[in-house]
Amino acid sequence: MLKVTGLKFAKTNYIYYFKINNKIRLKKGDICLVKTAIGLDLGKIVIPYKYIKNDEIDTPLKNILRKANKEDFEKLEILKREEIDALNICKEKIKKFNLPMKLVYVKYLFDKSRVIFYFVSNQRIDFRELVKDLAKVFKTKIELRQIGVRDGTKLIGGMGICGREVCCASFIQKFTPIHISMAKIQKIALNQSKVSGLCGRLMCCLSYESEFYKESLKKYPRLRDDIDTEKGKGKVIEINVLKKYVVVELETDGGIKKRIKIPEEELEKLRMKKQKCHCDRRECSTLMENA
Repeated sequence: MLKVTGLKFAKTNYIYYFKINNKIRLKKGDICLVKTAIGLDLGKIVIPYKYIKNDEIDTPLKNILRKANKEDFEKLEILKREEIDALNICKEKIKKFNLPMKLVYVKYLFDKSRVIFYFVSNQRIDFRELVKDLAKVFKTKIELRQIGVRDGTKLIGGMGICGREVCCASFIQKFTPIHISMAKIQKIALNQSKVSGLCGRLMCCLSYESEFYKESLKKYPRLRDDIDTEKGKGKVIEINVLKKYVVVELETDGGIKKRIKIPEEELEKLRMKKQKCHCDRRECSTLMENA
């Protein structure tokens, strides 16, 4: 068994595991210095420690170097200011080369061995000249990463229409496909401003309750279905999954339409009664055939 700790890095919700020895005591929320595959970086402890089997490890894990000290935090503040400067400089360079790309975020590695520029574009970009120009300015390794619009919003962050921080920036680790059918099944108005997030794509939260609605709707008749009620035959015109009822429009002789609300419990009784009638009919048919 190997003792490991879980860290999160800035602007990501993934948990990365590192080896830890008993000399370093860590608690949740501590900031640590680690060496990643691309260089030094600071990460925040989210899992103080856990034990995993050696056969569960795909690639060799790196060690926690140490807890961050006062000098590290001071350097981090300097890096944050330099990242803002780098963002503005790169935007000017993009205008200079007239490239169809939107720069969204810049990250310096802690040892300044590399600076990474994240951008969004609908097409492939030939940024070789831009990289050469940036390398002359920053005197370090330059990396440009093209990301999708949803990843771009995840890096920038923001407030959703619900009034909370957008899900992708707060906790979502991996994006899943979102379909318009998820909005339809929840009876959400198909208004672009209602179903689209800051990224312009369908909101991730549409998927949270879609499975609940799919399972719950199995208990109800479909819209426009004809059903038998205690007050006569009618057509289902509304289904409310959350309040657990359906609205049925009854057929009347005078042509006057009457609507009644049937709770889920009553629907179940009607369904059982219908099944019992079918069973009785089958038994009668069998007896007649045997006679």
